[in-house]
Amino acid sequence: MTIPDGRLISRGLRIQSIASLLLSGALLLVGPVAAYSAMFGSLAAFIPALFFALFVAPKFGSDSAAFLRAAVIAEAGKILLTALICVAVFVWIKPLAAGWFFAGMAVVIFSGRLGLLYKA
Repeated sequence: MTIPDGRLISRGLRIQSIASLLLSGALLLVGPVAAYSAMFGSLAAFIPALFFALFVAPKFGSDSAAFLRAAVIAEAGKILLTALICVAVFVWIKPLAAGWFFAGMAVVIFSGRLGLLYKA
């Protein structure tokens, strides 16, 4: 098993941001509410992923106990941050197209996974 390096993490985050922008741009044809709802959904998935990457990446290569501790803390923080962003968006952003919000989240999450599959 190889340890992911900064380039792999950077590529995954870059693919997520590009997918988010493409989805929101395409949804401008549907309407502005759909576009900004998808963008907020994308941010609700991207910002916690960025937090996780920044918190865990420095622990690669260090001892496994420190890495596991960092990964557990980062995952808990990621889940909390995702929940907080979702609550904030649903409370303060009106009108919001909930379906497009969750579509934006799904696109970012799955595009990040796809970015990890390719070894360029």
